[in-house]
Amino acid sequence: MLAWIFVVSVLATHVFFLWSVRGRIERGDPDFTVFYTAGTILRSGLGPHLYEPATQQAVQRSFTANFEIRRGPLPYIHPPFEALIFLPLTLLPYRVAFVLWNALNAGILLGVASLLRRILDSLTPWPNWKFLLVELAFFPVFANFHQGQDAILLLLFVVFGFRALNRNADFLGGCWIALGLFKYHLIIPLALVLAIWRGRKFLLGFGSLAAALAAISVTLTGWQEAMQYPAYAWRIVSDPSLGGIPARQLPNLLGLLGGWQSGEKVPGTLQVMVLVLSAALLIAMASLKKTARDPRFFTMCFACAVISALLLGYSTNSYDLSLLLVPLAVTAQHVLRQARIKRELILPVIPLLVSPFWFFLWLGWARIGLMAVFLVWWLYALCRELKQLGVSQETLDSAVG
Repeated sequence: MLAWIFVVSVLATHVFFLWSVRGRIERGDPDFTVFYTAGTILRSGLGPHLYEPATQQAVQRSFTANFEIRRGPLPYIHPPFEALIFLPLTLLPYRVAFVLWNALNAGILLGVASLLRRILDSLTPWPNWKFLLVELAFFPVFANFHQGQDAILLLLFVVFGFRALNRNADFLGGCWIALGLFKYHLIIPLALVLAIWRGRKFLLGFGSLAAALAAISVTLTGWQEAMQYPAYAWRIVSDPSLGGIPARQLPNLLGLLGGWQSGEKVPGTLQVMVLVLSAALLIAMASLKKTARDPRFFTMCFACAVISALLLGYSTNSYDLSLLLVPLAVTAQHVLRQARIKRELILPVIPLLVSPFWFFLWLGWARIGLMAVFLVWWLYALCRELKQLGVSQETLDSAVG
């Protein structure tokens, strides 16, 4: 009962905040503006100018209020193929399109709840509507609705990939994961780990669909614009003055190490340290290959892979942590199956579930990067649990043999 009082209270807080900032949403401040802009550019037949600031600025001026207070347009930095998803929404006025996009996200969350309940049998007794309420009470999901972001769509593709891999449909799993390449900074680390674990069929599925998406992108913008895209995207995300997120607001390894600097840019020495730690984390995940191939342990290994991808992503934002719904569900299943409460698994998760703590780190202290501490702690706890389960299983197998 107390848990549901907490969930309802958090939901009320989220609704109140969204209502209080409705004016900012109406004038086009959320990130949804960049998706609406990209879709409008494609609908206007200006694909080769998709990443030109002047074109983006002209489009945004046509549907946003108080544009003059900005130093320039909100930049669209995702691959061209994703803009196709938002093209139909540009047939509607901006505010209507924003509401419809969030309504679609709510429907996607309901689908995610249904999929996770099918994958994780211990969660089957939960009705979908209760699962949905818990999802909506998770701060990163709220942040996605606040910004009109695309992280929930990414979550759907990752969950479909999770389901396929759990059924040993590696080629299909690779295809589903590749569909999330509109956030390649998260999907590439995840795909790299999964490719090490699952091998050729996964790589073939991932590579085939990635090639198709690349071809679509080139068709939309032309070769010249496509070749210039990587440098354009890197320039934006690495410079806060152009729209990149400061390291202190990134809940990843970069934010954990570089978010304590007084300046906006992370010094080169710290960036090298982040690269070294990233390589070490990838090696640690690769070492789980044997364990991940065991069907009894795959779900927990996949949870570790998701958390690792979020830590490794160069520009992981708070709304990207919506992907944590997968390891949260996996952790819940594992705890429900145990005869005792696993405090070592629960303790690092608790701060991630407390929205007031997120609000403090976001609006009060501007240090959301601190959340990476709990991600690292949680990942360590899951890996330690996997090791203990593996040792216990080996002992049992030896005794039976």
